[in-house]
Amino acid sequence: MDITSRCVRYDPMLVEKANLAEETQELLLHSGLPQLTLDGEDVLGIRFNPLPDKGLMRTSDDLKTLFPIGYEWDEQTVILGLEAGTGILYRVDVQSGEYAVMNSSIHLFLAFLSRYTVIVEEHSKAYEPTVMTLEQAEAKLEAFRRGEIKPRSTQKEQSGKDEAVKQLRLFYTEKDPVSLLDEETWWSVVLEQLEDELL
Repeated sequence: MDITSRCVRYDPMLVEKANLAEETQELLLHSGLPQLTLDGEDVLGIRFNPLPDKGLMRTSDDLKTLFPIGYEWDEQTVILGLEAGTGILYRVDVQSGEYAVMNSSIHLFLAFLSRYTVIVEEHSKAYEPTVMTLEQAEAKLEAFRRGEIKPRSTQKEQSGKDEAVKQLRLFYTEKDPVSLLDEETWWSVVLEQLEDELL
């Protein structure tokens, strides 16, 4: 697996309008948000992308103003935005207008995303198809029957992944309890899918 990233920077005027903490402004304007990818795919479908045409967005209930920093899978589905003033990261469903907290800050979101990516890379199973002739396959089968080839034990690998996911959940809970407030939060769903081998 190949983890790569590039940095995405944002419009200074919009960042200033959002009245975010200095540390967050520094990240958005100078360092940039790292666009993490695994094997060429955006991690968890998260794409950091300036959306200047959206300006600062208001939530459907008009209670929050968000600075859009990107989207999940595509910008017609879910927009990610930092709340003006507080920097809390929200996930906004474009169709319904419903929104929910993802993390207390973009820094925590990046830390969570990075740790998730490392676990996926370290514990994913790469299945490479093996191409053999009929004679090679028969010889391998005979060697297996004679006990010369032993099946790999994945129990140890699975327990390593289980422990890593458990530690990830503890890290998330300790660093940003709001991210796992209930089983419907975005990170709760991601961890559940990771535990169930869906990711």
